[in-house]
Amino acid sequence: MYAVSTRRGDSFNALVDELFSDFFDRASVPARHTPTVGRARLDVLDKGSKFEIKVDLPGVRKDDINVGIEGARVSINAESKDLKESKDKDASNGEKILFSERQSTRYARSFELPAEIADDGAEARFEDGVLTLSLPKRSANTSKRIEIR
Repeated sequence: MYAVSTRRGDSFNALVDELFSDFFDRASVPARHTPTVGRARLDVLDKGSKFEIKVDLPGVRKDDINVGIEGARVSINAESKDLKESKDKDASNGEKILFSERQSTRYARSFELPAEIADDGAEARFEDGVLTLSLPKRSANTSKRIEIR
């Protein structure tokens, strides 16, 4: 067994740990029965009064995306589902599937933003495999100092 350091700032070792974290658990399960879990690539931009987040979700349909926001935490889950086609069943045009490499892929990301998200005004668009979230920042609570007389 290899020991890999995960010191803060040591991103390469953390990446290696993540890559092999469940390798031995998955080895006992046949690959054809488990969907691939991918780490969706994303960009997070601070645009002053809001955050803009772009997430690559190739092969996913809009209806198969779930976005959750709680305070400053954003969670994104999505799944591209393969079409279940029978290899023995002939299509109407006489074609038969002999081999298929299509598979289901699940994407999951959860991260913390530097500010909480406002309850109203969040928007989401999904176009060409890219989910774009526009999340307004919650206005800072203004505190008032009371003068003591």
